[in-house]
Amino acid sequence: MSFLDRLKGMLQALNSTEAATSATEAPRSIAAQTAAAPTVNQTEALVLVHHLDQDGNELQAADMIAGTIGEEIHLPAVSITGYHLVHIEGLTRWFTTPQASITLTYERQAGQPVWMYAYDIDRRELIGRPTMYRGKLGTPYEVSAPTVAGFKLLRSVGDVTGEYTTTSKTVLFFYRNQNWQKTDLSTGFVQVNKLTAVYPYPGATTTNYLTKLQPGSTYKTYMRVRLVTHETWYAIGDDQWIPETHLQLTTGDTLLLKLPAGYRVQNKRPVRQTGVVSFVPGKQVHTYIEPYGRYLTTVTHGDTVNLIERMADDNGVVWYRLQDQGYLPGRYLTKLDPPFA
Repeated sequence: MSFLDRLKGMLQALNSTEAATSATEAPRSIAAQTAAAPTVNQTEALVLVHHLDQDGNELQAADMIAGTIGEEIHLPAVSITGYHLVHIEGLTRWFTTPQASITLTYERQAGQPVWMYAYDIDRRELIGRPTMYRGKLGTPYEVSAPTVAGFKLLRSVGDVTGEYTTTSKTVLFFYRNQNWQKTDLSTGFVQVNKLTAVYPYPGATTTNYLTKLQPGSTYKTYMRVRLVTHETWYAIGDDQWIPETHLQLTTGDTLLLKLPAGYRVQNKRPVRQTGVVSFVPGKQVHTYIEPYGRYLTTVTHGDTVNLIERMADDNGVVWYRLQDQGYLPGRYLTKLDPPFA
């Protein structure tokens, strides 16, 4: 509701009260009933209109309205950026005394929220739930990095201190497993040179394995991790890790590789689905000309993409072909619609 609408409503209520009072009194002459307003005379009058916040601080200089006793007061339309009117004190329709004051009290408007996310930088997933900070426009905020058990803080992105504004803000805190010293993405293909156990995480014990791989089999690795204990582990799938001591690297540290001779595509079929890219908020992930091939373009976290083909390779990795945008590993897609195709 605008400033003028608020005043109009208050004045109407004031007039209604006067009319109700007149209706309960004994009948009087027409001349008496029309004499509700003070008699206009030549006595000069002045009304000061003060604009204060809820703590009594002046938001802008007072307005001075001059007239004569009995004249109607016309308040100016006022708009104060970042505030809205919540109370009027001393409101009167006419000049009734040589000096009077009206106080308009304003409340600071709420600013847009600041969102805080804690993110596992290596696994590209949130740690816990986002936190929302709220406050009034122009008031300060400070976002603190949460303590996350088993993780160490690497860096932050976004303004951790500032003021609430009319635009929402995002602060990201990136963490890494405290046992991980260094990581490297998309390290290439590896070949298993002996019977090798697959573990759910790097550094797992020999009794805690998921399955075993046969000697001579080749796998695509998505991440290489060097632990603080100086061991090196390779990820060959979600929560599937093998130690470097059981591997023969086929291509060294080269990122863009040719497929091994034994590579095969399984369960290739057309689909008609949409999906949402799930990566790091505000960041982009590469798509490929073909699975494991060269980069083609990028898609951004949160983008909705059209999917036209689904396939899985002989390592069980699912790939989707995006319409006009190449191939993307299925682990970077969520909210598939329809869920099954």
